Amino acid sequence: MRNSSEIRLQRVVAYTCATLFALFSFTFIAFYQAPLLEMMYNHVATGKLEYNNVVVAGVITAFLTLLAVWLNRFARFQREWTAMAYLPSSLMLAFITDIDRSIFTGDYSVWGWVFIFVAGTVVYLFLSFVLHRMLFEKIKNLAMSKNKILWRNFILMVLLFSLIGTLSSSEENIKREAFVASHYKNGETAEALLIGYNSLDTSPQLTALRAYVMAKEGVLGEKLFEYPQHYAAKALLPGKKQNSPLVPDSVFALIGAEPGNNEDVVGFLKGLAYADSASSVAKEYYLSALLLEKRLLEFKESLYGLNDSIDVDNLPKHYREALVLYSGIDSAYVPEFTDDSVILAFDSLRNTELEHDDFVVRSNMVRKSYGRTYWWYYLYGY
Repeated sequence: MRNSSEIRLQRVVAYTCATLFALFSFTFIAFYQAPLLEMMYNHVATGKLEYNNVVVAGVITAFLTLLAVWLNRFARFQREWTAMAYLPSSLMLAFITDIDRSIFTGDYSVWGWVFIFVAGTVVYLFLSFVLHRMLFEKIKNLAMSKNKILWRNFILMVLLFSLIGTLSSSEENIKREAFVASHYKNGETAEALLIGYNSLDTSPQLTALRAYVMAKEGVLGEKLFEYPQHYAAKALLPGKKQNSPLVPDSVFALIGAEPGNNEDVVGFLKGLAYADSASSVAKEYYLSALLLEKRLLEFKESLYGLNDSIDVDNLPKHYREALVLYSGIDSAYVPEFTDDSVILAFDSLRNTELEHDDFVVRSNMVRKSYGRTYWWYYLYGY
């Protein structure tokens, strides 16, 4: 009777651990890390099959779960240690989802993972030998409640899940790039531009990718400074060698040409903008570059020079904000807004500044209300 009860208990524990691991693995692959895996697939795959996160998650989860069950036929982790059977599968899951920028640059090193797998194998084999050969023989006759055994396995599974999270990809910006690229590819532009919307962190690659999406949608002058800008104009364009989901040729085809090696970004875009065949996108990129470099005089002159007529009320938001700033520098220029809301908003910003003498406090208070304007970038940003 005792042996039969012990067998039933071990089955319950084994099924519980398998279910927990399978649920975590499927969720981790199908949702949390799906954009990274899709990014890797799109970059390295030669076939024409569309990436399906559910199918991929199901196949990988089934393989890793069955692998753990099969290996445990030899390791024989039992009772409160059953969860340790999933150590090799956990390491493999972390390895599969450890995706970073090296898939584009080619400078990935496997030595770190070689060490992790060797260490994991040693721990797995050592615990299997010690627990089964020594501990299990001593404790097999000790009574332990079913709930206590289940809870101890649950804690071990949580520790393994934490290990997976620690060892898998943790670079937030490349995750954001992957999310933006995935949403945009699926035609979900609004969702793409919401990724990292409330984060003050960014990368040159993420900045260039966002600019590309906004330019394709015709909102570059409307939304560019709603996101953090830490790299001035040089992050508007990607490098010639791909190092993110954004394919450089896509941007160069959009604006009409490819810059030369080490060519100044603003000078390159100016040449495109003033060319006879210049597209509206090339002009947007050039005007945005001038704003990023805080060259207000050139921006004002180029804005009027590139357009036969200007209706200041219908200009993109950041253009209107820049003209208000310029009018404070050049008293001879007065933008003729029929809607004075933009001027009233800037006056309110100035009043907020007067309320705070300390620069840091003043910057933070202005950011709260005007952090997504060109004004904040020009006055306090890069």
